[in-house]
Amino acid sequence: MNAPLQTRMAPPRQVESEGILRMMLLVAALAMPLMAVAYLKIQNTRLAYAMGDLQERIHTEEEIQRKLLLERSRYQRDDVVQVYAEQAGLQPGKQSYLIRRSFTVADQRMAKLRPVSSDEF
Repeated sequence: MNAPLQTRMAPPRQVESEGILRMMLLVAALAMPLMAVAYLKIQNTRLAYAMGDLQERIHTEEEIQRKLLLERSRYQRDDVVQVYAEQAGLQPGKQSYLIRRSFTVADQRMAKLRPVSSDEF
């Protein structure tokens, strides 16, 4: 009689905690790729902002370098003009163009020390 009793019994049930554990593992397995994608998207956004700032700084530095090169070439040109002016006996006028040197500061000083009357001419 023992034999028919054992056949009537249902197979042993799984523990409920094992089912919950399997469900949690399934949720984690599905959530991990989604979390990785979200993390990568956030990092991509942060990198895009950093690259934008870096490109802005590079643009600013290039603009400053261009201005410095322009100023340097202007100073070099001014130096060449100054050397030529000194060799040609020119002096800068009030409007920043070069005029023939006729009365220098030394000439004016000498004229103050020794005034010339118009009767001598």
